[in-house]
Amino acid sequence: MQIYSNYRNQSFPPQSQVVAIGNFDGVHLGHRSLFALACRRAAESGLESAVLTFHPHPLKLLFPSRRIFLITAFERKIDLIASSHIDNLVIAPFDHQFADLTADDFARQVLARHLGAAIVVVGNNYTFGRNREGSVPRLCELGKKYGFRVEIAPQFQFDGELVSSTKVREAIMQGEIERAARFLGRECAISGRVVHGKSRGRGIGFPTANLVSEVELYPKEGVYAVWVEHCDQRLMGVMNIGRNPTFADTGLTVEVHILDFDEDLYGLELRIIFVKRLRSEKS
Repeated sequence: MQIYSNYRNQSFPPQSQVVAIGNFDGVHLGHRSLFALACRRAAESGLESAVLTFHPHPLKLLFPSRRIFLITAFERKIDLIASSHIDNLVIAPFDHQFADLTADDFARQVLARHLGAAIVVVGNNYTFGRNREGSVPRLCELGKKYGFRVEIAPQFQFDGELVSSTKVREAIMQGEIERAARFLGRECAISGRVVHGKSRGRGIGFPTANLVSEVELYPKEGVYAVWVEHCDQRLMGVMNIGRNPTFADTGLTVEVHILDFDEDLYGLELRIIFVKRLRSEKS
């Protein structure tokens, strides 16, 4: 997969790509079905497949004071999209200039001129343009005007339930790890750097590593069985997410204890894979 960090610097040949558009936070099964549709249409038409996504997340620019709980960090999202057999990933820097594009500007400048869209694949609730003025019917109208066709991806269901980033986010925040993993189509995991905490674990005989992650979305406070990926190993562990009531803390802490392991991990990046929620924190 080729990655293009700014659509403004690109000019693909006219009508050369099938373009899937979205934020794709979490890259869940619904997103993957949309990518698969784009790849099929590209193969049928002898075109290249492309994904257009945005960075940072639009809400971070539009509502800077609001905490945005993203499921995946941007770099992880890129890796997941790459695993979906897409030819080109094009990133739109979501700045004030981009946010101010009208629906017509977006279709003409971004999709037709820069991305060379022949077919545009979107979900049925897709909106675009300044103040979200554009809808799917409007995109279809603009496609006729600027030379691309619009295909609406069917809503993806798993076990009779619609899959969405909102539902994945809710499942994680409620500690429903297995449900979140089903929607994602993969293990529910976070990555983070080990930082110096207050070394409380060692004082009670259970060394723990304090974790700081770029993603602010953590499962519901409690104790979880986890796998810890370290140096190509998968190690069994237990993670505590909470306020550490044992120590009368007020801030959220994320600590992992790796079973039968006592190496220095400070400064290292770890990937934590959640297996199941064991219990709530002891009060």
